[in-house]
Amino acid sequence: MRHLFIIDPAPGLSGGIDEIEKDIHDYFAANPRRHYAVHFCRWRRDASGYTQRYVSHAREMVRVYAIGGSNTFFEVINGAVGLPNVQVAWYPLGKASSVFFGGDNLNFFQSLQNLTLSPVITIDTIRAGNHYIAVNAFIGAEAEACRAGDRLAERFKLPRNAAYFAASLFNVLLGRYNQFYSLETEHEKAEGVYNSILVSNAPTGGMGLRPAADSLFNDGYMDVYAIKRIPRTRVFAVIQDYEQGLYRNWPQYISHYRCREFRISSDSVMTISLDESLFYGNAVDFEICPYSLDFVCPAGLSVPIIHADTTDPEEEFTIEDFTGGPDSGEAVE
Repeated sequence: MRHLFIIDPAPGLSGGIDEIEKDIHDYFAANPRRHYAVHFCRWRRDASGYTQRYVSHAREMVRVYAIGGSNTFFEVINGAVGLPNVQVAWYPLGKASSVFFGGDNLNFFQSLQNLTLSPVITIDTIRAGNHYIAVNAFIGAEAEACRAGDRLAERFKLPRNAAYFAASLFNVLLGRYNQFYSLETEHEKAEGVYNSILVSNAPTGGMGLRPAADSLFNDGYMDVYAIKRIPRTRVFAVIQDYEQGLYRNWPQYISHYRCREFRISSDSVMTISLDESLFYGNAVDFEICPYSLDFVCPAGLSVPIIHADTTDPEEEFTIEDFTGGPDSGEAVE
């Protein structure tokens, strides 16, 4: 097995880059039988192209580590999906807190030894237009809140979760980004004025929030939550429940669709966040891609997925319940 480290040298992440690079070289100097390479991103989307080229030319399994924020992870995934000999790990840095299983588990991911020795789980991804996401997509007010929340956190030195919640609440209170959308799954159609749309492959949105309470990484479905215009007198209560997965308390404002295909369009330009990478457009098609990514899951972490021997989506398993390992090249299904 080869190990490829993709590092984002962005100024906001530079505080720990030198130390991490040294740790990588020291770790493999103590393990000389393991082959590794380090690549620093040079421009936007560089991680996607480099990952694809490196893995395509390798004759063995390659474990690729995205070291940086959500954008770095997004780019590595888009270079890896579709290749048979790749596993993806994430070492979050900087403000990144939308880790797969919640921000409280950040320490599990920030360990080179954990990431190099842990086995993989095989999860679904979602194709969004020409891109792939592993966690979620936001359209509308929440997509804008991702950007505005970063600015608030930097300007006023706020915790990112508080800044994000403030931005979301502010957008809804002012009626910003209420927009007419057409929604279509393989089973039904809907249209109307919505404030925000969430397309999810995971129950957590990071920062301790669990808006997509029904979603799982490997169930072969995506979950779509469409939030309609909310009266100002109920904004705080609705948003607070929604961000904790209690959307069923407000069926008059929040619709839930469970589907394999989803299309959203609008006559006006939509703001779209794909795993926290921003895009703009008038339409986007989503499609679930079952078991399309081998993801390195740090040992000891509880994983909300469907186990191979059960169909109970509520049951959680730790990574020790699975077999396989990083040097076997075998994905756990």
